[in-house]
This record gives sequence, C-alpha cells and structure tokens, in this order.
Amino acid sequence: MKDLIIRDDDISYWTSVEEIDFIYRDLFDKGIKISFAVIPYAAKMYNLGDPHTFYQDENDSKWVGENTKLVKYLKEKIDKGLVEIMLHGYNHLYCFKSMDSGLKIASEKNLDQYRSRNKLVTFIGEYNYQGFNALYSKTKTGKEYLSEIFKVDIKNFVPPSNQIDYNGINAIVKNNLNISGLIGRKYNREFTIRGLITYFDRIFFKIINSKLTYPKIANFGNHKELVGYTLSKKTKKRGYDNQLKYCIKKSFPIQISTHYWEVDNIIFRNLEGIIDMALKNGYQSKLLYEVLK
Repeated sequence: MKDLIIRDDDISYWTSVEEIDFIYRDLFDKGIKISFAVIPYAAKMYNLGDPHTFYQDENDSKWVGENTKLVKYLKEKIDKGLVEIMLHGYNHLYCFKSMDSGLKIASEKNLDQYRSRNKLVTFIGEYNYQGFNALYSKTKTGKEYLSEIFKVDIKNFVPPSNQIDYNGINAIVKNNLNISGLIGRKYNREFTIRGLITYFDRIFFKIINSKLTYPKIANFGNHKELVGYTLSKKTKKRGYDNQLKYCIKKSFPIQISTHYWEVDNIIFRNLEGIIDMALKNGYQSKLLYEVLK
C-alpha cells in the first residue's frame, strides 16, 4: 500500500482561495491530491498558532457555503479528482479549563481574565468535552451540510485539534465515518474482535518499535483510522524522518497533515521534499477515502 495522503486542516468560510491556490497550485498541476478538512460552521479565530494570544468569537460564526468563491474553487478541483472534503468538527470551538476546574469558551474576554493571572491555558478540542447526543447531532448536521454544498459523499472525519474522546468517537462511528488520525493509547473504540486485534497489534508494534508511531491502517470493526504525521514549525526532524523512512521501507501508507495558515516557505519545501521522496520510492498520491475503503 504505497499511498501518500496530504491532509490540510481548518478550511472554512474564513479561508481565501488565494491562500489555498498559492500553496497548492503547482502541486495540483503535478497531479498531487489534497484531502481538505473543512469546518462547516466555523467560529472566527484570531492569532492562530500563538497559544498566548489565540482566541475565538463564537458570535461570529459562518457557514462555509457563504464563501461561494472558495466552494467554486474546491468543487472544480473535486471534479478533477484532486480534492477530497472531510468533516473537521462542526464549529471548531475550543474550551479551556478555568481555575475552578470548570470549562469556559475560548473567547477573548474569558482568556484575558485567565491570562492576566499568568495561568497556563490548556485548550480542549470541540470533540473532547461534549456529550454523545450533542456530538452526534453536530456530526450529522455537518456531514449532511458539506455533502450538499460540495455534492460529494463525506467519508472521513478529522478531530479538531487532534483531540477526541469516547463520546466523539461513538458519534463519528454512528455517522458512518472513518477517522483521519490515531488518537489515544487506551481502547475507547467500539468493542469488536477486529478492534481488539488491532489494539493488541498496536501494543506489540510499540514494544518492538518504541520510538515509532503505529503506521498501519487501524481497523476497529465499524470504522478505520490512519495516523497523520503533523508537519509544522514544531516538527522534530530526526524523529519525523525516521518515521517516514520506516513507512517507505515497509510500504505503509503515509499521511502528512498540515494547516494552510501555517505553511511558510520552509514547511512547503519540506512538504515538497517528502512528496518527491515518496514518489521516487513508488508511492502514489491518493485521497484518504481512496485508502480507507
């Protein structure tokens, strides 16, 4: 399975066509496919990537379909077989733990009060703090909305901030979605024989390869997962390179995950290098749904 998947997160109403086209135009021209993680009803985010100043405005949320220029651009790429649309939460709204151990929305006011006391902020992703019923409903609504807007079947889910608990996983599975990512070490998936086999295979792999991440497609019976290797400014090159070399040696799939708003010249050159290396070793560019069939 020499499959190379490029995943880009946080596409939403707030994304401009110019941002996406600037990064991926040349790759699209070369036939490289991109699986975009799209937020259906995104809360406005400020100071992305800076945990000391980041905040959101829940009252300024927009449906991605209102950005008609972006939808048109992505649909053109979909028609050419170059783009997949994946569900990336509902509104990607963060909470954080307050001083009384309760949860507060990551608004500017709430965070300013907390930060003024020099408290460390721990952000909690949208699918890591809500109940099953709420997450099931949001997942269903978001999936149906994206399917209608982009005229495609939505097959995969990308957990916001790469965080998801049992309620979130259960909501995803009940909506017939696979997961881009392999999150958590404990077994909090559906209880199946296939899932248990996968779980013990993960444990055995980790015993043998303590410094590597489980690279196989994880089949839990009712859904599948595939780890994404985050390419960012914080990526530790040595460990990252070792992981990719191992995957290539064993012909395991490689999924590179990025955020378009973080991609600078250095990250892009690294991405190009990974793509070139994979292609030279017989890998083919794929969309995630083509791999997690």
